[in-house]
Amino acid sequence: MQKSYWPFLLFLLLPHLAVAQTGTCEPALAEAYLDAGNVRARILNNGGLFWRGSPHVYEIDGANAIFASGIWISGLIDNTIHAAASLYGPWEFWSGPLDTAGNPPTDCKLYDQIWEIRREDIQSFINEARVSSNLNNWPWQLGAPVIDGDGNPNNYNIEGGDLPELLGDQRLWWIMNDRGNTHDRTGSPPLGIEVHASAFAYTNPATLGNITFYEYKIINKNTSPITETHVGLFSDIYLGYFIDDFVGSDSLLHLAYAYNADNVDERYGDAPPAIGFTFLETILAENDGLDNNRDGIVDEIGEKLGTHAVMYLAGGGGVNGDPITSEHFHNYMQAIWKDGRHLIEGLAGRRGISPFKRTRFYWSGDPVTGAFWSEKNLDNQGNPNNSFDRALVTSTGPFTLASADTATIRFAIIWSRGEDNLDSITVLRKDTQAVRSASESLYSPPTREDFITIPQPSNYLLGFDQNFPNPFSLSTTLRYSLPQPMQVRLAVYDLLGREVALLVDAQQEAGIHTAEFDAGSLPAGMYLARIELDFLQFTKRMVITR
Repeated sequence: MQKSYWPFLLFLLLPHLAVAQTGTCEPALAEAYLDAGNVRARILNNGGLFWRGSPHVYEIDGANAIFASGIWISGLIDNTIHAAASLYGPWEFWSGPLDTAGNPPTDCKLYDQIWEIRREDIQSFINEARVSSNLNNWPWQLGAPVIDGDGNPNNYNIEGGDLPELLGDQRLWWIMNDRGNTHDRTGSPPLGIEVHASAFAYTNPATLGNITFYEYKIINKNTSPITETHVGLFSDIYLGYFIDDFVGSDSLLHLAYAYNADNVDERYGDAPPAIGFTFLETILAENDGLDNNRDGIVDEIGEKLGTHAVMYLAGGGGVNGDPITSEHFHNYMQAIWKDGRHLIEGLAGRRGISPFKRTRFYWSGDPVTGAFWSEKNLDNQGNPNNSFDRALVTSTGPFTLASADTATIRFAIIWSRGEDNLDSITVLRKDTQAVRSASESLYSPPTREDFITIPQPSNYLLGFDQNFPNPFSLSTTLRYSLPQPMQVRLAVYDLLGREVALLVDAQQEAGIHTAEFDAGSLPAGMYLARIELDFLQFTKRMVITR
């Protein structure tokens, strides 16, 4: 009897049959506006931000600060560079998830949406039992985060206590992948990643309202690891009038930034602002003998990568111009020019100043004081650069993303305005330090109790309002109401339960009362304000930024 070789041949073919395929998806077209704070930003679900053709929108204080931004991701699979990146299109992310084999949806249009949740959606449900369309349509089945309230993590039961995970006062959420179609910008094969993305903002008239926050959860749906992975944020700067800008970096603050070359901008007017980009949450660093988070300690437990490089893009087709191939994108995120040469300190970063020294941070000097290498001092002799349109990319990495693993990347865009164009840089640095110190609290969702108000049959509400502003840096106001005379004790505690301030300890009459809390020298972070009445107790969470 002749022996059959089909089982053996099938065994050899199975790995190839299981290889994920590139899809034929149409471009992702969904958009939404992030506008809870002082910024109005056009959010897209194709890997780009703020622009996909007119209009470009990252507007604050009457003018646009950014023309376009976008996410770059690159890495090696079997020693070959794979990338998903773009400048101004074609974009290399499509809407929807990948299946367990890493294949994109047959029809990506089914997922071409950006979902939204606002504080008032949850507030009105908890206090008035009104279910908004935002609340009802939250896409938990696709992985949109939910705070479990019914003890079952595998459902979304609003009546049972489940709620969308709100960050800030408005959160936008979308899902995308890089296998939906061919990569016409980088010319590379796809990475095989699924990305759960968020943008959120706080309603705040002060500094916090000038910041927008982002979170990208990158899932490797390949059977192979992605090594030497880098994640970058590209930005084409506007800052009002777009041809009078400079850029720089601050490695200790993990900050890439742009500022006006002089003290007058055609659209922002006198004392124009600065804008910065900083990674707040990245991947755990390996024991590589480096101080990756630049805190003065090498390879400490829990050390994370932080910002790896800041690179300026001159535009055009030269060796320091726009990236064209996947190798160019990958190199830029490592401070390497298109021709493979490393960034050198001094001048335009190509020839540098003797003695030649490699760096990963472009124009890393201090334009405020004029010290070292900046666009205000190109040659260490005080000679400035010529201002013009500016674009940059800031990146984190390298790291290995194993098959089925997730990497969570968080960053913030910070707009700051001082008394002049250089003082705006000083204010930006202070704001960046404050955001970095309080980032864990800023990315913490509120609890159900934070939304509860208790109506009473009285001329006054018996309750404890959320402090305003919150978060805050110097002081905040606490407001509460009493339906009758009561003994009131109002104190502030840290997260270890230690009392750090006693604001009220007295018998008070019925009515509405306020108390001011001065944060003084308390470190940034989360604190609890607790009011104890005759027979009730209320607690509110407060966030101090520095």
